[in-house]
Amino acid sequence: MSKILTCLDMGSSQIKGIVTERAKNGSVSVVAAFRHPSQGFRRGVIADVEDARETLGELMEELKHISKEAPKNIFVNINSEHVKARVSRGISAVSQPDREIRKEDVERAVQSSRAAKMIPNYKVLHTIIREFLVDDIPGIQDPVGMSGSRLEVSTLLIEAFAPHFDMLGKTLEDAGGAVSGVVFNPFASSRSTLTKKQKELGVLMVDIGSGTTSIVAFEEMKPLYARSLPIGAGHVTNDIAIGLKIPIDVAERIKLQYGTADPRKTPKKDTVHLYEFDPGLREEVSRKFVNEIIEVRIAEILDILNNELQPLRERFEFPAGVVLTGGGVKLEGITELVRTRLKLPAQIGIPDLSRIEIPNPTYERMMDDPEFAVAVGLVAVGWHEEPRPRGLFQAGKNILKNFMP
Repeated sequence: MSKILTCLDMGSSQIKGIVTERAKNGSVSVVAAFRHPSQGFRRGVIADVEDARETLGELMEELKHISKEAPKNIFVNINSEHVKARVSRGISAVSQPDREIRKEDVERAVQSSRAAKMIPNYKVLHTIIREFLVDDIPGIQDPVGMSGSRLEVSTLLIEAFAPHFDMLGKTLEDAGGAVSGVVFNPFASSRSTLTKKQKELGVLMVDIGSGTTSIVAFEEMKPLYARSLPIGAGHVTNDIAIGLKIPIDVAERIKLQYGTADPRKTPKKDTVHLYEFDPGLREEVSRKFVNEIIEVRIAEILDILNNELQPLRERFEFPAGVVLTGGGVKLEGITELVRTRLKLPAQIGIPDLSRIEIPNPTYERMMDDPEFAVAVGLVAVGWHEEPRPRGLFQAGKNILKNFMP
């Protein structure tokens, strides 16, 4: 098994990466953390193969300078509106004469749930065990060793559109990387930001990226729902660019430096001097107007989320509220806006770095940020799931079958 694991969060505007190493005593330490410009990706999938291949080729060369082993064992996220989640059930008759449930019975039940109503041209990305039932008694987490005649499992199947999945793997491997695992975006970020207590009580995690917003819901430690929507913080930047008639890169910098999701706290007299960002622009604009643009788009994203979650919210209360993560949640005032629009408690989710050794303070400061939630979550998943050998995509294997978030 490789001692080096590279985790890549493939975003529409940036790739966030962490290279880690596992010591003989089992501890995991960070060798490098970085941000790399991303081209060829749109709304979580490859939109331009040549641009994506060039981006990833440059990245693989950089990884080789960090460690020759770094490109050989990669865990990566996938984040697309075409990834689907559905609850499935599988059943297995207990095979032993003494009616003791063994691992083979569990595997048969899980496999049965995976085979139920496969969606054409989709691949099972994760089979997440929600609970077991022994002789119709629910709420069992580990049935091995119990006695019974009928074992049933409830799973959440995460299925990826096969062409997107295959293109991601092929482009990475053409660029010189070897993919060992692929994780659906919200489960990677939830792995690094949500606590066991939050998952037990009931929690929504919302990861706002540049091109997508992904969500996952938990209650009683069970994943209830997961989805990725094709709207994100990049749409806020686009609105600023259109509203002020300025280039996209200038709009992004203005958003990060002066933006807030609560324009009511912005004094009417405050202005933004555009020439600070581009010498060719001489105008001054109202900072309050900029923030009104931001508020309108963020509110729209939250309203879309609220509509998406309405069926769940009719059945579950989510007392642990909403945990916000991703690069798009670093706007001042966003938690207050979430509380108002979703009518739930809200907080920013920072990745838990306590189980990783980070010798370099620069890397620690970089990773101690909601936009690194996915990359840190991939580290946790990657080492826990024991990375697999090169050729995973070529072999057509379904990966992380029994992934646990």
